[in-house]
This record gives sequence, C-alpha cells and structure tokens, in this order.
Amino acid sequence: MTEPNEPNLISIQDLKVYYRSGGGLFSAAKTVKAVDGVSLEIRKGETLGLVGESGCGKSTLGRAILRLTEPTAGKVIYNGRDLASLSGSEMREQRKHLQMIFQDPYASLNPRMTVANIIGEPLRTFGIANGSTDERVAELMETVGLNPRFARRYPHEFSGGQRQRVGIARALSVEPEFIVADEPISALDVSIQAQIMNLMQRLQAEKGLTYLFISHDLRAVRHLSDRVAVMYLGKIVEVADGKVIYDAPLMPYTQALVSAVPVPDPAIEATRERIVLAGDVPSPIDPPSGCHFHTRCQFAIPECSRVEPKLVEIKPRHFAACIRINAENPDIKANAAAGLGAVGI
Repeated sequence: MTEPNEPNLISIQDLKVYYRSGGGLFSAAKTVKAVDGVSLEIRKGETLGLVGESGCGKSTLGRAILRLTEPTAGKVIYNGRDLASLSGSEMREQRKHLQMIFQDPYASLNPRMTVANIIGEPLRTFGIANGSTDERVAELMETVGLNPRFARRYPHEFSGGQRQRVGIARALSVEPEFIVADEPISALDVSIQAQIMNLMQRLQAEKGLTYLFISHDLRAVRHLSDRVAVMYLGKIVEVADGKVIYDAPLMPYTQALVSAVPVPDPAIEATRERIVLAGDVPSPIDPPSGCHFHTRCQFAIPECSRVEPKLVEIKPRHFAACIRINAENPDIKANAAAGLGAVGI
C-alpha cells in the first residue's frame, strides 16, 4: 500500500481521445468522445484501479497514456516530459519504461513465434540484453512461474493462464517502471485469475512496479488496488482509496456498481439492497448535456442536465463529480453511509 505523500509517476492532464465516425453523401461525420477530458495522478509504486461499464473508455485511456492510441488533446507527464508531444523516435525510447499487459493472451502473442522469441524480442529491439538473450529469457520465464524448458514451444501449446504469464514476462523484459494492465484476467478461468493477480502483486513488491489496473471485475480491483478511479462515458466521476470507495462510495453511479457485486455470504446477500440503474448507457457520439449520468440517476434534479460537474475533493483524498454531493445532499450521503461495499466483496 502506497502512502498519500508518494510522488506522482504519471500525471494525466485533460486528456481527450476523439474519433470521427460515420459520415457519407447525405450525412455528416460525428465525433465519438471516447475519453473526454480526463485528469488523473498515478503515484509511484501504487496500483490505481480503473473501473466502469463496458464502452466507458477505460481501455482507450490506458492505450492513450502509452501512445498506442494517439490522444486528441491533453498531456501525459512522465519524468517531467509530456509523452503526448514526443516525436516517434523520442516515444520509442520511453517505451522501455512503459509497458502493457493485454487483455487477450490468445490474440496478443504472435502464433508464429516461439515463446523465447516473444519474450526476447524487446531485448533485441532495445539492445538491452545483458549477456545471452537465452539466459535472460530463461530467467524471465522462471520469474513468472514458467519452466524454461518450454521456451521453444509456440503459444498454442500453452494454456490461457500460461500465455498470460508469457505476456507478463514480455512486458517485464525491458525492466519497465509503469505497466498498464488492460483487463489482464478477464479472458482466464476463475481458478487461474487469482494466480495471475498474486503474481502481479509479487512482481510489484519485488520490482517496485506501478500499475494502472483496468478491469470491470470490482472484486479483482479491490484485491489489487491502492486507489480506485471510476469512469463513466469518457469521464472520471470518482477517485478514492480502495477501501473507502467500496465501503462509502459517494457518486450514485459508483454506489450502483458496488451494489451489483455479489457477496459470498448468503445471509447478507439476501438482505442487501441492489441499486438498479434505469435505461441504457448513452452513446458517446451524443452524450447527455450537463452530468452525463443524469439520465440514469435517481437523485437527478433539473440543474444536473445543465451543469457539468467537476471532479472535486469532497473528503480528504476522496474526489467525486456530482453537484448534489457538493451541495451536501442528505439522500446521496445516506446511501454512502449505508456502507454498500462493506460486506466483504
């Protein structure tokens, strides 16, 4: 667990990723606001969990931080440099320090390359192998729990969990400081997910890694994360310490997410109230005015459709974007005080 006074490793400032969509002979192209003005700080040595419904922009944000997707506007400050403004050659040099673990271990590994070549490719690309590349590959395989004797095998000869370990070894090969883990366990069997999470925690402790852990699995995020950021329709709507955001969420959207997580105790689960959101997630092509969440929020008032809330500090180190929380609305705070997440998820 990192301390609040740890220095920031990554500072994201008003980051935007817009796409042009559609358009033809009789219709104009529309703008998809996948990431819409996100500002976040990621402290050195911490795991920042990023959660939200599918399509909210989580993966796009992670890719934009590493310039795998080009930002439309904004800054990503790392070691005093704005990654978003670097040239291609300058950014290539930074990639030694910034790596990614991808969601699908079946698709993220080249099926025509052996595991030794997959893990060793970054070493050759950056020319950083100390001594024999084969020795370094064997060392990395042992680090992630794979037998080095299997280095000459191909990805299809491994299980899903083993393939993800190969992906982790590849990311570690250049000794990065920051890793974006984009849904790294979602494609794995439940029995394997805990193994990969424990591996990530061990590697973080041993190597001082900093993670952005992207997931829709709130239980996995709680297990791994020091802090949690909640994303809705391209915007960050709440940020707090991991335990706080589960035990006392402020934003109505966060309260609904936490209430949807099942509790392993049948007696508690039977008495727990589920918050069901009305309607569907609006389109990022035409998001609602004001607060994007107001069309589904049980506490919405007319001002919510006109005023765009800012992410502000409501409590110490607890930020939320809701004008009604800012106004000390008793109904919203009563939901938070009920401890929707304090039941062992």
